[in-house]
Amino acid sequence: MIRDIEMRYYDIKVALKQLFDERLTGTERIGNVSHAVYGNVIYQVNAGTYVYDMTAAQLADLLQRVQLILDDVLLDGGSQNLWALEYVVTEYERGTHQAFTNLSVQSPVYAQQTTLAQLLSTPAYQNQIAAAYVSTYSEWKGISDATRADLANVISDAIGRGVNPRETAQVISKRLNASMAQAKNIAQTEQVGALRKAQWQETDWARERLGLNTAILWLSALKPTTRQWHASRHGRTYATEEVEAFYAERGNRYHCYCANVPCLLDENGKIVNPGLVERLAKERKDWQQAA
Repeated sequence: MIRDIEMRYYDIKVALKQLFDERLTGTERIGNVSHAVYGNVIYQVNAGTYVYDMTAAQLADLLQRVQLILDDVLLDGGSQNLWALEYVVTEYERGTHQAFTNLSVQSPVYAQQTTLAQLLSTPAYQNQIAAAYVSTYSEWKGISDATRADLANVISDAIGRGVNPRETAQVISKRLNASMAQAKNIAQTEQVGALRKAQWQETDWARERLGLNTAILWLSALKPTTRQWHASRHGRTYATEEVEAFYAERGNRYHCYCANVPCLLDENGKIVNPGLVERLAKERKDWQQAA
């Protein structure tokens, strides 16, 4: 998905360059004499700057064209078939598959009464996919709108201050790079979020359908950049509601590489594999001592 985003922003830059080459025209003024506004030209600035030959209506049309270019690329496919949905759905399917595999290994009852094909065809699963469609489109619509507003400010300011088209294009390129960085961050969060959501759902559904005592085993990435309060959860088990609440606050869902693995607990609420618990606890302690 990251490569796809990079290509889409490249397409945006190419389209905007062509548009600006056609529309951002004017005259370079030399000297120190100030000039007043003439006719219907929207801006005439001090000598020594660039004077754009553009009316208010032409500026409005230019900004409208900018928005159309952004929407055509970033919202390609529309709300029902947005290009980014394929990536999100793939991660949701992968999360469901992982949850199915983990629970099948841990519970013979689950393995006997559940198939992956059944899970992928249930109304509950399809409803979650539909909810992912809405959320993903909303995120990308927000990126497109915010980028359009940012570029509109850059263009209007450049025309008002008489910044020449070459310098204006450089500023716009930098602003698009900032937008692309934000888009990549959201994409990573969307994909990982879809994978986690699928695992949470199957954890809950296994409890509801089969009466299994399920929970989420937290596995932190334990990287040097891992946040301390993420690492402290490594090897511990939580109810899905607790995990969802954690990701809903303090920006915890962003830049998080922790894994949420469905697991079975015994009648005392403990993982049935004590050796695994001890190993994970040691990993958590080692990281904390090294941090």
